[in-house]
Amino acid sequence: MGGPEKEVVPPPNVTGALHIGHALTGAIEDMLVRWWRMSEYNTLWVPGVDHAGIATQVVVEKKSMKEGNKTRHDLGREQFVAEVYKWKEQSGGTICNQFCRTGMSLDWSREVYSFAEWSLSISRSF
Repeated sequence: MGGPEKEVVPPPNVTGALHIGHALTGAIEDMLVRWWRMSEYNTLWVPGVDHAGIATQVVVEKKSMKEGNKTRHDLGREQFVAEVYKWKEQSGGTICNQFCRTGMSLDWSREVYSFAEWSLSISRSF
């Protein structure tokens, strides 16, 4: 029976902080990754956060409305995407720090964000 060679954290949305469900899921995933490592399989567990599309859009737009009474349409695409990145730096950092403090055995040198430039390039191509 073969084991997994890599595991990817189902990334939490960058809409806030982690909750007890993330902690439970993370604990189970960590246990499985450690088990496969102890069974002498090469493992890679990658941390990251998800842009979450609509959920993050709602959070960022509410923040923009509260701070400057502007919708995403008022800001325009480039400025709104910049605001999403600012929110990711604030919220995503909190989420990854929370994961890190739990002691999960993730490879922190490979942290990812699903709203990376390559995903923007793909969406612009279609």
